[in-house]
Parts: sequence; C-alpha cells; structure tokens
Amino acid sequence: MASSPISRSSCHARSISLPSRSHSIANQFEEHLCRLRSSQTASTSSLSLSHKLRGLSDLYHCVDELLQLPTNQRTLSQNVPAKRVEEVLDGSLSLLDICGVLRDILLQLKGCLQDVQSTLRRRCSGEFSITKEAAEYLKIRKMAKKTIKKCLGSIKKSNKSNDENAAVGMLKDVEDISVDIFRSFLSYIAGVKQSRRSSWSIFPKFSHPSAEKEKMIPMSNTDAVDATLGLLVCQKRKSGIDLCQIENIRSQIMKFESEIQDLVEPLECLSRHLIKTRANVLNILSN
Repeated sequence: MASSPISRSSCHARSISLPSRSHSIANQFEEHLCRLRSSQTASTSSLSLSHKLRGLSDLYHCVDELLQLPTNQRTLSQNVPAKRVEEVLDGSLSLLDICGVLRDILLQLKGCLQDVQSTLRRRCSGEFSITKEAAEYLKIRKMAKKTIKKCLGSIKKSNKSNDENAAVGMLKDVEDISVDIFRSFLSYIAGVKQSRRSSWSIFPKFSHPSAEKEKMIPMSNTDAVDATLGLLVCQKRKSGIDLCQIENIRSQIMKFESEIQDLVEPLECLSRHLIKTRANVLNILSN
C-alpha cells in the first residue's frame, strides 16, 4: 500500500511512495512542510525565524527517517541520472555553507557587542568613549552585509521536473523551503538602510529639531543598534553621555544579544541535521 508524505491537494507538493507502516512519519512530514510554507507569508522577526529554524530541523528529521525506508532507498539509488544526484548534493552543500556564514556573522556581531558592553561597564562618572568599539561593530556589520548580499545573489531554488524521481523530488522540495527560510534569515540580519535623520530619535539627547516631524517606522533590534552606534561614531561623542543614554544603549544591545543567542542555537541544530541528511544520501547512493 502506498501513501504520500506531502498532500498535493493542500500543499501542491511532490508525492513519494511509502509503505503503510510509515503513515505516521509521512503525516508528520506533511504537517511540517505545510506549516513552514504557510509561515513564509507572515512578517519576519527573530522569534519567527527561530521557530522556522526549529521547524526546519524537525522537517529534516522526518526526511532522515523516510530515507531509512528500504522503498525510498531503492527509489533514490536506482535510475537516478547523475546530473540530478549532483544537483541534490550541490544543493545540500550550499545550504550548509549558508548555515556556516550565518553562524559566523552572528558570533562576530555578538563578540563586538560584548566589547561595547565591557566599555560601558568601565564608565567613570559618565566620562568615557565607546567610539572605537562602536566603529569596530559597524565595520563588521558592513562586511556582513556584503557577505549577505553575495549569499542572496547565489542562493537558488532547485530545478524540478514533473517526472522527477520521487525521492529526489522530496529532497528538492525540502531544499526549496530551506532556501526560502534562509533568504528571510539573511534579509533580517542584513537589516534595512537607515538614513542619518531617522537615527536621531534613537538617542533622545541628540534629537534633531525636525525628527519629531517625521513618520516613525518601527525598527528591529538589529537596526536600532546600528542606528545608535552609527550616530555615536558620526557625532564623535567622547564624553558627557548621561546614565539614561547609557542604559538606552545597554538595553538595545542586550536585546540584540538575546536575539542572536535565540538564533544561533536552532541554527547550529539545523546544521547538524543538514550534515546528517547529506551523509544519509551519500551512503544510500554509494551502496
């Protein structure tokens, strides 16, 4: 008896032959995939990205279990053109590279933010400078944005055909939702370009006369930290920052550090799942 882990009627996804005993894992696969596809229409935030990464890990866990079924192993290992096999392996390698890039960027940013926090803690009567640390953070952010732009330009969805091998098609469907989520992740970390004028409201003491006349647009913690530290460097403000403004900076940084931690953990978990799935595919193809 055969069943499909992806419902064509509800998700327009590819079907794959499975024995009846695999109904449970097949249903889990369908649910995870449909849920992730539906979540892509929602607004992006660090919390939603964390949930998506965890959901993607659950999806890859289902894929690994499906790949253990003899029927799917035979489907994947027999009559699959070398070109299609190469595309699947290249796709998984690309996703692993993106995982590594995102993890490195987040950890670099976290390190720079910790340096800024350390300087803030060493303040003496409000007389101190964080210009050097702020400038270093902004330098890393600039480099990160260039790397992210390059990643966004290179990451692509898989090439699929109507007569695709069922097991290969399943892997490509999972690759495609992974690409969509990574694009959202990359765009979120890149942030939006803030004008100098829109940055004034972040730092009340330095408020620009016309700032209140402008329409306020909610900013993510990523953009808020960029704007605040960018303003400090721009103003070359070396002393006289009062305690209220110090706490404002620290609060923004702590929120962003918390976001980074909430993203790094599921990202590392997902990376392990990607490695495991790739290893399973290679083992099946080599037997």
